[in-house]
Amino acid sequence: MGTFWGKVNDSLAKSLNDFSEYRGRVWIVSIRENQLLNDSVIVSEDSFREPMDWMVDQGYPDDVLEELEYLKLSQSISVTVGDVEHCIMRVK
Repeated sequence: MGTFWGKVNDSLAKSLNDFSEYRGRVWIVSIRENQLLNDSVIVSEDSFREPMDWMVDQGYPDDVLEELEYLKLSQSISVTVGDVEHCIMRVK
């Protein structure tokens, strides 16, 4: 009986940790439409309904979303959405 509750507790702790992990993530996204139009935004997942909410709304493909999920602090990737390049760095 003790191992059952231990597994339940471990599973619950992991779920809560995963939930708080995505809630605390912060990204800096540099959006380059061309050489003259370059914009940067700070994206905080604190107010997201679900992980990667902003990225989904921007039309990021599923493979990019998966790559972002495992991105570590200070790592970055670039992706082209339509004709626009997005450079994404995880900062928290």
